[in-house]
Amino acid sequence: MKDHFWIPSRGKRLSAMLHMPDEVNKDTPIIVCCHGFTGDKIGANQLTLNLAKELERSGYIVVRFDYLGSGDSDGDFPTDTIVTGWKEDLINVLAWVRNQSRFSASPLLLYGHSLGGLVALTHSATDQGIAARIVFAPVIYPIPNFQHILGAELWAQSVAGQPIANFFGKGFRLEGQFVKDLLENNYDPLGNAVQLKTPLLVIHGLEDVAVPIQGSIDLYEKYAGPKLFLKPQIDHVATGNYEVPPRLILEWLAEKFPIVTK
Repeated sequence: MKDHFWIPSRGKRLSAMLHMPDEVNKDTPIIVCCHGFTGDKIGANQLTLNLAKELERSGYIVVRFDYLGSGDSDGDFPTDTIVTGWKEDLINVLAWVRNQSRFSASPLLLYGHSLGGLVALTHSATDQGIAARIVFAPVIYPIPNFQHILGAELWAQSVAGQPIANFFGKGFRLEGQFVKDLLENNYDPLGNAVQLKTPLLVIHGLEDVAVPIQGSIDLYEKYAGPKLFLKPQIDHVATGNYEVPPRLILEWLAEKFPIVTK
C-alpha cells in the first residue's frame, strides 16, 4: 500500500510517497530514499520506484520524496536545486517520519543514489537515529564530478553566477547558486564517513560513466564501521538491469536488518 503526503520544507512542500507492507511491526525498518541530480522519487528507468516496490513486498517501510524543485514538489529546479537545500529537505523528511508515533521504534535507514548518496553520507554524524546507510553510485568528490558533468564552459559560466542549461544531454536549466554552494561548502562525504560506525552498503556499477567508481573505493577504504562494497556490471541507473540494485540491497538487509514476523 502506498500513500502520498506533503511535507513542509524551506517554506514550501515536498511531495512524498509512503510504502507500507501488508504486515508491519512496531520495529519494522524504514528506508528513506534520496534521489540524485535531475532525478525524482520515481528515478531514471523507474529505479527508485522499483526499489521501493521490492522493499515493500519484502516487508520494509519506504519513504521516497522529491527535493524542492524536482518531481512533484513545490519550487523550481533552476533556483531550488542546491545541496544545502537538499540536506534541509532530508532533515525535514526525517522529522516528519519521527513525528509519526507508529514509527517510534522503527530503525531509520538512508538510501541515496548519485548526489543523493552525498546527501545521505553527509547527513549529520551526530544523528544517532540513523541505523545504517545504503549508497548507490554516490558522488564523493562533488566539485571535480560536476566540472565533468557540466563541462568546462558551463562550469565557468556558473562560477561567474550566470544561468546554464542543456548539460549532460539533458534540457534542465540551473542558476548559479548550485555551483556556488558546492564551492563554498566543499562537501566532504569521506570526512563525515570516518565518524560513522553504523553499517554501510556501497553499490557502484562497473559500467558507470557518470560518477567515477574511485570515490566509492575511497569511501569503502576509509569507512570504519561494518561495510560491504558491491560492484555489479551495471551503469549509473542500472539500465536493462533494474532488478540488480533491489536484489543486492535486499540480500544485505536480510542479514543486517531482517524482518521479524510476529
